[in-house]
Amino acid sequence: MTASWLKDNLKRNLEALTVTRPDLASLLASLPYDLANDKVTIPLEKGAVLLELSPKGLPALALDLGSGPKRLTSAVNPQKEDATLAQKFFESYDPKVKGVTVLGLGLGYLLEALVSSLPLDAELALVEPRLELVLAAFLARDLSLVIKRPKLTWFIGQSFKVLPSSAPVTLLARPANLRLDQNLYPASLNPKAPKNKPPKVLFLDAGYYLGREIPRAITQLKGEVKPWPFDPLNTQGQEYRSLLMEIKEFRPDLVLTVNHLGLDTDGLLLSVLRRLGLPLASWFVDSPLYILEPGPQGDIFVFSWDRDYIEPLKALGLTKVELLPLASDLHYFAPGSSHIARDLAFVGDSLAKATEKYLKLTGLDPGFLPTIDQMAAKFLLTPDLTPKTESLAPETSAPETLALAKESLNPAQKRALGALITWRASRLSRVAVLKALSSFNLTVRGDEGWLKLLPQTVCGPSLDYYQDLAAFYRSTAINLNVTSAQMKTGLNQRVFDAPLAGGFLLTDERTQIHDLFAADEAVTYADPMEAKEFASFYLKNPHERFKVIAKAQKRIEGEHLYVHRLKKIFNNVLGYAP
Repeated sequence: MTASWLKDNLKRNLEALTVTRPDLASLLASLPYDLANDKVTIPLEKGAVLLELSPKGLPALALDLGSGPKRLTSAVNPQKEDATLAQKFFESYDPKVKGVTVLGLGLGYLLEALVSSLPLDAELALVEPRLELVLAAFLARDLSLVIKRPKLTWFIGQSFKVLPSSAPVTLLARPANLRLDQNLYPASLNPKAPKNKPPKVLFLDAGYYLGREIPRAITQLKGEVKPWPFDPLNTQGQEYRSLLMEIKEFRPDLVLTVNHLGLDTDGLLLSVLRRLGLPLASWFVDSPLYILEPGPQGDIFVFSWDRDYIEPLKALGLTKVELLPLASDLHYFAPGSSHIARDLAFVGDSLAKATEKYLKLTGLDPGFLPTIDQMAAKFLLTPDLTPKTESLAPETSAPETLALAKESLNPAQKRALGALITWRASRLSRVAVLKALSSFNLTVRGDEGWLKLLPQTVCGPSLDYYQDLAAFYRSTAINLNVTSAQMKTGLNQRVFDAPLAGGFLLTDERTQIHDLFAADEAVTYADPMEAKEFASFYLKNPHERFKVIAKAQKRIEGEHLYVHRLKKIFNNVLGYAP
């Protein structure tokens, strides 16, 4: 972004706006901005609006209100983001309404998409409480054709506590604007206006993932939480009667679970909650395709840690599906400093037990594992979220008995085979990266399976996640991350925990990382050889590691703690904004 380019955009936009709103054009022209290091900064009374180029060369917008920058547009493709939003809007838009009010300008891509499809006689209104965000859009892009559109009304600034009746009642909100600036929008317009009372949450606690983090985050948000512990392998009958007693006594506003744990396959609990008018939210942090059975799913608020699973979840019949990435918890991974005790380390499972478990569930003999590994290697090269076993079968040397066995597998065994291939694919990825880096002083901590896979490497016992891991991360020069094969573009827990604790993370490339971190906040490798090159560079340049750690820590503390994730759940499900 050059100064002349920015000035040209602003000039064209202000000239177009002067025709209909000279007062607004004058106000925008008077606002200061600064261009330095290819980044535009527009000061606010507290904080700033930031404009910089995305990895695809498109302008991207962020808002810093004092706790670090938070994105108002996609960091990768802001144009596609708004085009998708407009497309979904028009799928249910009633032309008889003749108009729409847009909440949040972004960089104008949403308005452009609407202008290209709305009839010329349709009313179009824009509500944007911050003048500085309008200035950023006018600097970033030539929006003069949009500005000149007939029947476009501007409601700009924070004076519109009640919107005039002339504004169209049909609303289309940019989610990021509502999330970051919710209380600046007129309450009459905001479909998720905050409620006054912190919620009471009944948490179905299977002693599994996030069993500590979720209750802590709810408490931090001044909510009240009551965990209901249960055995995930035996939850029905007497156990549900106990749950109903908890609901009667506690009177929660929301029931929350992880990975659908605690829900019976017959829909008994869902039916009871529906009769009580009590919303249920389920946060998937593992593939739902191995958890959910085909068929009606019920009225559930579903959150997915990985964007790739949103459409498959909708295809299963779920209608309220939102992205909710993983995060970290300052209580367990508070930033700190430590003496570096080792060069490179990987903390994780060899997946030997997962192999044993799912091989048993398939009913297949261990002799099939070499063929399954060939299928797993193929699966790694596909964008598929679950293995399509027929297309992955080796063209040569595959035992004919495997094909026969696949034909004889029942539905549960076929699902187990898919899970087995996925775990073996993850194992192949881990081994490939660790072997490539074995020439360094590499330490691996996990289960005993590593002793067979990496006999020349220092392999130690597993670490307690809550007690030991943070200190291990920060005392390791380079922490390696190899993402599970069930996440083709999504992010796992290490991406958040290791940097927050003060450790440097070298992680495999996953496109969703660019939505949550800036380029200088995460170091990614494309293949084992590139991992080796990065490891060599960052071992020799500790100051470069520290720069990345500091920036990643600030980002995680400002945007990626579990308290931030629970805020979104409260907002989306209950309309409560802490």
